[in-house]
Amino acid sequence: MPGRRSVNASTDLSDTGEKTGARIFFIEMMGVPGSYDASVYDHLDDRDQEGLWFVKRYTHVPGITIETCNVCVGASLPGPDEVDGLVLAGSYNSVHDHTNWQQVVRGWLPEMRAQRIPILGICGSHQLIAHLEGAAVTRYEDGPFAGTFPVELTEAGKTSPLMQDIADQDCFHYANSEHVVDIPAGSTLLARSSKVPVAVLDFGDHCYSTQFHPEATEETLGTIWRYKAPELMQHYHAQDKGDRLVENFLRLVRDLN
Repeated sequence: MPGRRSVNASTDLSDTGEKTGARIFFIEMMGVPGSYDASVYDHLDDRDQEGLWFVKRYTHVPGITIETCNVCVGASLPGPDEVDGLVLAGSYNSVHDHTNWQQVVRGWLPEMRAQRIPILGICGSHQLIAHLEGAAVTRYEDGPFAGTFPVELTEAGKTSPLMQDIADQDCFHYANSEHVVDIPAGSTLLARSSKVPVAVLDFGDHCYSTQFHPEATEETLGTIWRYKAPELMQHYHAQDKGDRLVENFLRLVRDLN
């Protein structure tokens, strides 16, 4: 199917030899090809194929399979009977752009939420989910918030399964020009940062979102600024807890199944 890629990550085998495990869909949302400068990724092995980045980082998690889906090129999004957990990627687009693919996602997400499919939304998807839930999303007036920065856990964050083994002041990679201003009704704030008052949200029913990029490395995220703001690349370093957070989510999905 165009725009989809199926990858068996580290999985369990049934007695019949068939693959079993929680079905994770990674939804790619960088943008329509040509709408962003993909050449900044040419030095990477997988270029701008963020789905492959994700698969390679998390194949070690047992009991899951990963399928990727690039909604920006028209790939069909999974139905609730096809998936056990969703990771929604970041985007070059603003939530205020209302592109065709964003409208598709906006129409699809409520069904996933109604079926209580576990979701982890990242950066632009954090903003998209919060915006759908009634929160305001605004642009920074003094330029993007880019680099590896510490978070402050709330009391709820200190006991959240998403933040297990993550301590106050642990660092994560940011690359955002906009941010969520307020906490949507019915949601719980799990963490904040110096310029990000709403860094991690729990929307209930195992739906979470982060303004930072827990799935990214300092290289894959820092390279965004290679041409347009190279001075920002020095703000990234390897001391982040992104892997821990993503692993927590994947294991949560696995354990629910």
